[in-house]
Amino acid sequence: MNKTEPYKSPDGKHKIELLFAGEIRFGPEYYSVAVNGQTIKERIFGRPYKWDSESKYLALQEWLTTDYQKGPITALLVFNLKENKLARLAIAEKGFVMPIQFDEDKVIYKKEYSSSGQTEECKLD
Repeated sequence: MNKTEPYKSPDGKHKIELLFAGEIRFGPEYYSVAVNGQTIKERIFGRPYKWDSESKYLALQEWLTTDYQKGPITALLVFNLKENKLARLAIAEKGFVMPIQFDEDKVIYKKEYSSSGQTEECKLD
């Protein structure tokens, strides 16, 4: 049975649903995602995700592999809800990209590796 978790944007106009898709051996769960009822096809995601305060952007942790030997390999994916566009902004090899927050026209994220973490930001256009 699929677990579904719907969450609304800060303005209440948008919704994200995390649909349980599997679990890495000895690791976290991953999900398929639907935004406003539309599934983002052929991609899987982990937690966390972040909305910007104006509900224009949604930052997601995309998983590029579930292969235990190769991974984790994750990316920061930002969904522009007004223009219905996706952009992959950063990749972490052998680590997790964790969206932290939005600051005006920037998304702030952390690349978390087993030994350390580093915080970065990316300007949104």
